[in-house]
Amino acid sequence: MNRKLILAVLALGGLFFSAATAAPAPRRVMNIVNFVRGCDPRDPKLDLVKPFRAEVELNTKNKLENTVLLQYDAMMRADMMAVVKAADPDRTEFGVWFEVVKPMVEKAGLVWQGRNGWAWDWHIKPGFLMAYTQAEREKLCDELFRFFKEKFGYYPKSVGSWLLDAYSMDYMAEKYGVQAFCVCREQDNTDAYGLRGGYFNGIYYASKKNMLSAAIDMKNAVKAPVIKMLTSDPIYNYANSVGPGPGGPSTLEPVWESGYTKAIVDWYFRIYAEEPKGLLGISLMQTGQENSFGYEAIMKGLPYQIRRIAELRDKGVLTVEKMCETGRRFRAEHKENIPQTQVALEDWRKMGRKSVWYNSKFYRANLLMDGKRLYFRDIHKMSDTYEEPFLTKVCTGWQALYYTPPVVDEFLFKDKTHSGVMAFDGEFASLEVATPDEETLVATATRTDGSKAEISLTRGSIFVRGAVLTYEGRFDFVRAIQQVGDALSFFFINYDYKVKFDAVYEPNMKGYVLKPLKGVIALDFGRYVE
Repeated sequence: MNRKLILAVLALGGLFFSAATAAPAPRRVMNIVNFVRGCDPRDPKLDLVKPFRAEVELNTKNKLENTVLLQYDAMMRADMMAVVKAADPDRTEFGVWFEVVKPMVEKAGLVWQGRNGWAWDWHIKPGFLMAYTQAEREKLCDELFRFFKEKFGYYPKSVGSWLLDAYSMDYMAEKYGVQAFCVCREQDNTDAYGLRGGYFNGIYYASKKNMLSAAIDMKNAVKAPVIKMLTSDPIYNYANSVGPGPGGPSTLEPVWESGYTKAIVDWYFRIYAEEPKGLLGISLMQTGQENSFGYEAIMKGLPYQIRRIAELRDKGVLTVEKMCETGRRFRAEHKENIPQTQVALEDWRKMGRKSVWYNSKFYRANLLMDGKRLYFRDIHKMSDTYEEPFLTKVCTGWQALYYTPPVVDEFLFKDKTHSGVMAFDGEFASLEVATPDEETLVATATRTDGSKAEISLTRGSIFVRGAVLTYEGRFDFVRAIQQVGDALSFFFINYDYKVKFDAVYEPNMKGYVLKPLKGVIALDFGRYVE
């Protein structure tokens, strides 16, 4: 057992908590990213310039570093380029928002396959790169970057889209020197794209075969890191698994209830920046909005957020950076993916729920306390060989679903008779966290009878002491989970993978039970790397 695993096991026994060994405080970073479309056929009368101008004015007034991502058709409009010229040139970064539009397709010598009268479409086909062959994707990238350089005199360093493919990301990073990408946060049934897996929030080097998965070996990585957009709620941005969240997605987006309700916005800033618990690596927040929501909707929440960001910047709590700066600094400081956490031990709904997310290059896991229940709601593996669905294929439908290999996933594996979670035995009264080193988070859960369960999340493994784990999940997505030697064996969408374990394994009709072996249950995600 290596030194880090020994330290983790000691931490589980409560022997390793001291101020001298506490993990260094992570950088607390805010990216303000506003993305701008030039048309929206869903509402042709919508004023797309007014919200863009207001966003620029807010950032300029408060002297905030910010990033503006422009769609191809936005750069074609003189009124929008006039707003560009009015922005603070020292504090504003301009990059590209990569949704595919008709004039770009035709300029690249391709055929637009959109709905009649629609020059932009939120469907994957024709509005996103997955709807095109790899050769066509290269042509679209080349045309977008050519046009941007014609307008600005240089190539963009930041690229964003609700959904990007790994092939195009790698192409843009290698050919044009892109320094940062951003993509949609986790979501299951919003818009035309679903994403389950990967880092829950934060920044990571993506696999060249699946932009959602953190690369394990850097030879398989896209060299420019990718950022999950718009600051996910660690408790409620998970498929409404603990009841409905606020109106709209549970993120910091200013048009939704969670982004314009001051008490909830303040909660986001507390858990990510002001009073963070258990944070590792980098605490990364992002806010901003596309202009398609219109001035009134965006201004419900954005002015308050911007004022709070400026206040926290002035107090030294938050570092406000352009997106390219965050990507450039991450690449300079980290030669591979690093552990990052998102911890919410305070529930803005006052329901007492607590959530701990741990993300590393080998896996991610979510520990949730809901009432007196404690369980893993989610565990996903990372993989350098698990391909995204349209890496080489062309999407001919309206939607695309992205995954990483699931081990536990309440959303995917829950039904009327299966909980879909890996539950701890007993009833619990409290959950606390500590970070004994820069890669380890230790959660201590105390039961109502005073006994404790201790969970150590390390870069490659999970250790559990003082508990029995019971997994129940439906198997129509995953072949019946079985023990193969020293591993649990899984199968998901034509992909085989394993997780090494040290525990007493007992299968049952609904799943399996893991009991401690020599006092510890250990799941090792670094032993079998597919």
